[in-house]
Amino acid sequence: MFVQATKCKRGNPTYLTYLVRESFRTPQGPRSRTICNITALPPETRELISQSLQGCSFVAAESLQLAEAWNFGGLMVLHQAWEEFGLS
Repeated sequence: MFVQATKCKRGNPTYLTYLVRESFRTPQGPRSRTICNITALPPETRELISQSLQGCSFVAAESLQLAEAWNFGGLMVLHQAWEEFGLS
């Protein structure tokens, strides 16, 4: 499935329509059908739908937490040197 943007010009104004479409194969060749019309949704929502149909995954911002991280790089170097020289 994918989001397709189509332009329709009627008179002077040009209208954009956003459709969620599905591709499938038939004996006569590839075809596509409209699943739903998302034109009335806000642009941010349409973009999220498009990205999610492309396989992107999202995490809610409320579920993210910051935690204090410790730097163990220097300790790891000392530990490896300690073991390499047989000082254990």
